[in-house]
Amino acid sequence: MQLGVRAQESSLSEVFAPGERLRMPHYQRSYSWGEREALDLLGDLVDAMDASIAHFIGALVFVNGDEAGHLEIVDGQQRLTTLTILLCVLRDLETDEARSRDLHKLIADEDRPLLGESANWRIALNYDVGAFFRDTIQTPGATLKLDNEPGDSESQQKIIANAAAFHRELRDMAPERRRALADVVTSGCALVRVVVDNKDQGFKVFRVLNTRGKEPGAHDIIKTELFQRAKFTTAEANTYAERWAGYEAILGGGAFDDLLRQIRVIHDRSPKGDLFAGFQKAVLNKIDPRKFLDELLPNYVTAFRVTETGQDETGLGATQGILDSINHLRALEHKTWRAPAIQFIVERGLSDPMAGEFFTSLERLSYISQVMVQEREARNKKLARITDAIRNDRVLFAKSGPFALNRDEARKLRDRLTTRFGTYGQRRAIALRLNAAIEGGRTIPPDSDATVEHVLPRNPTEDSHWMVTWPDPVKRREQCDTIGNFVLLTNKVNQLADRLDYRAKKEIYFNGGGGQEFALTRDLMEQDAWTSDVVRRRTEKLAEILMQAWGITI
Repeated sequence: MQLGVRAQESSLSEVFAPGERLRMPHYQRSYSWGEREALDLLGDLVDAMDASIAHFIGALVFVNGDEAGHLEIVDGQQRLTTLTILLCVLRDLETDEARSRDLHKLIADEDRPLLGESANWRIALNYDVGAFFRDTIQTPGATLKLDNEPGDSESQQKIIANAAAFHRELRDMAPERRRALADVVTSGCALVRVVVDNKDQGFKVFRVLNTRGKEPGAHDIIKTELFQRAKFTTAEANTYAERWAGYEAILGGGAFDDLLRQIRVIHDRSPKGDLFAGFQKAVLNKIDPRKFLDELLPNYVTAFRVTETGQDETGLGATQGILDSINHLRALEHKTWRAPAIQFIVERGLSDPMAGEFFTSLERLSYISQVMVQEREARNKKLARITDAIRNDRVLFAKSGPFALNRDEARKLRDRLTTRFGTYGQRRAIALRLNAAIEGGRTIPPDSDATVEHVLPRNPTEDSHWMVTWPDPVKRREQCDTIGNFVLLTNKVNQLADRLDYRAKKEIYFNGGGGQEFALTRDLMEQDAWTSDVVRRRTEKLAEILMQAWGITI
């Protein structure tokens, strides 16, 4: 029986042999390896060189292309591209012209006429980086001029960064060691070369190789599945691949995976286990792939950007109050609020009359979940109720609905706000939220330089004045991490204040330190001393301000 799959052991010099044409299909992701992955590969190759052994780099999957003599790379782009970068750096550092030409023969057929812009190159990357890769890496001598090429996209920047990293590691290596390394790269890299007859088989082999064990680039696997299910023509695949690459450029590869997780959560009430398997079951099996790509995904990308940046970049009609709530949410340690937020933006929009109330309620619930509910399952169940009722206001905002808070819960929250906040994430989120709630305050995005300063230091020295004004170690421990002891400062000013006494801290805060810019810090201007009673009263006052900001009464 003809299986249509041919596998053989090969070396890199055989994969890059004269006449070979490897092409990146448009549905493939852009180059995504960072310096860590590139230098790990280099380290493995150097180890193999020193030990005089082969280095196995895994399986490479190719499918016969539309043109004779061309192979499309289904799996192995990152490794082949990175090895090409390494070969180009080794070529450009080689002082022996004959050896340099031999290395370049693994990169291009210089003795053959150009039949097109990619015709003589061993490997041609896809449209967004192909020309850039040729000009800045593959062309002889190009890797010696990397400082002139910053790169426009994330993929281009990674290519340049990895080439520069290789150059740093290899430029001071003895020429004979570099030549030995080049021999390992060309002849000592063992791999399995798998060639299949058509894309369907290629996708199946790709999934078998990449969905077992650690999950790599889930958005690439999901894209492959979507394109296969949509049964695109080549022209359609190219068009949709460009759109997909655009989303990837906007979000970044890791964030794209994160978005797909949020989409899965919206459609899957028990999102556990492998992302691809869960996404396939909850989304791909229920939504037409073309509808998902044409109608849903663009809106999900836009909504995700709003939750990631706290800005309405595309003019969805968000009020400042909505954006403030989203920025408060962004400061939280847990991120389970994003699925209902994204779902509301996609299904109802930020100009919906109830959008303001929704995001205010979501913010309040999410903060309460962070400070009150420690169990992840309990928090997820609360937020899952919101996704179930997203279009039903009668349920969503009911007195017994998912946002509701009874009197006992409100009382427990009030008590909790007057106790210690043990983690840095909790302290900073609460401090930023307080800064916006205080009269004259403002919302500070969580990616700002604002940090939490403990007026009473967490670890005062034994000979400090704090030991005189706070002699009781129990009170110091209990009140140090309460909101009454928090102010906001820039990181630089925070470090200057550190464990100084109160008067010295005030001098730094307000004489050039910018403390008056933060509402949570300004009230200290009129506070002459910092005692246990002062912190206790301030804690009570700030807790009440926060309760009022969230519209909670006891």
